[in-house]
This record gives sequence, C-alpha cells and structure tokens, in this order.
Amino acid sequence: MSGCQGCAFKGMSTAVEDAFVGVRFGEETNLTLCASGGQIFTKGDQVVVDLDSGPAYGRVVKSPMPVFKPCQKSSASRILRSADGEDTDAHDRQVRNQETAKLYCRKRAEELGLEMKVSKVDFSLDSRQAKFYFTAESRVDFRRLVRDLSKRFSAKVKMVQIGARDEAGLLGGIGVCGRTLCCSTWLKDFRPISIQMAKRQNLSLNPSKISGQCGRLLCCLAYENDQYEPLKKKRKKGADAASA
Repeated sequence: MSGCQGCAFKGMSTAVEDAFVGVRFGEETNLTLCASGGQIFTKGDQVVVDLDSGPAYGRVVKSPMPVFKPCQKSSASRILRSADGEDTDAHDRQVRNQETAKLYCRKRAEELGLEMKVSKVDFSLDSRQAKFYFTAESRVDFRRLVRDLSKRFSAKVKMVQIGARDEAGLLGGIGVCGRTLCCSTWLKDFRPISIQMAKRQNLSLNPSKISGQCGRLLCCLAYENDQYEPLKKKRKKGADAASA
C-alpha cells in the first residue's frame, strides 16, 4: 500500500482487525487493504473486490491485515463477494484476453508502422473494457489500431502512453540491490534525479551501476542526497578552519 499524504493522525496503531484483509491481484507485489464487510475470509480465498476501475478478481493473502492509520480504513477497498464459478471463468477469460491482446497489439502495431512498445494490457473482469499501456518516443496516431482492437476483442479500448519509469513500476522486477523495485511497491512520486547526486555521494559513475531497470538513473540516489550537501559544507568549513 502507498503511504498517506498529509495525514493529521499523530498516533500509530498496530491493531490487527478481522474486518480487514490483504488481497493480491494478479502478479502485483503490493497487497491491497480490503474491508471484509463483516464476512470472514481466510488466506487463499478467492474474492471479487470493488476497485475504482470496476470489480476485480483477487486472492486473500493476509487475513487479518494490520491497519496502521484511520485513513487506511476509510480508503480500504470493499470486498463484494466470495468468487464463485462464474467469477473464476470470467477471470480465466480475462487472463487469456490479456495475453492474446498483448501479442495481437504488438503485431498489429508493427503492421501499421507504429513506433510503440506495448508494455501491458489490462482487461476488466467482464472483459468489456481494456487498457493498453505503451511507451513511445513521440506521439502515436493509434486510431486505426484502437478500431482493430475493439473489433477483435469486442471491448472498449483505451490506449495509455507511459514513460520508462512508469513502465518499470507497472511491470515490476528486482533492482540491483536485490530487492523488489521501489516504484512497483511503495514509490509513487518520481523526483528529478541528476548525475550530480551520484557525484555528491562519491558513487561510481558507471551507467550500469547507477541506472535502474528502466534505463534511467536510480531513484534511490535521491534518498540520502539531502544529507550529503550540508555534510560536505560542514566538512569543508572544518577543513578551512583547520588550515587557517
């Protein structure tokens, strides 16, 4: 779950409540905090959850789920029901459509001469809506492609152009540190990163050592950057005083 922004709650509760469980959707790294609505769910249960994008099929991974702040409770997604046979069939169809659509979109884009890379496809649980995430160096006229996709999959299609950092967060992976990518777990806001941050921290300037999976400079270069500037100034001031 992402952190709160500007929460006024001053305390910290580590209460574990039966009313909340952690649900994983697909291969997502993060667990989504979900309100059980008075029902009891155990680890491994398949459920249908009401998300902003519509009903989604997920799996209970943590039950109960620790709740740290009141704002998490208020923003928790609501579990609509336990998944039944129809929901499972719909989910299987959703997964098949996503895999097929990704390959079809890539092939059709190539045939149409579109310079774009299809990163991920998300279908709704009923497979009536689909989002195609892609990266491109410039604007892409995908109107013909959208018509072909809509006809092929009988769905309302939305194309979403994303950047390299967003793509890494969307797909996930393991960073050079050996841990799951920050952008696919908790980091949602990307700060400007510069080569000066690496120099300030006396890090190797080898691109392979300071670049992330997205090919851009590591986001973690900014984590301790603010501590180095005053430290260097303090050391310089001490050195000047010693030489005086």
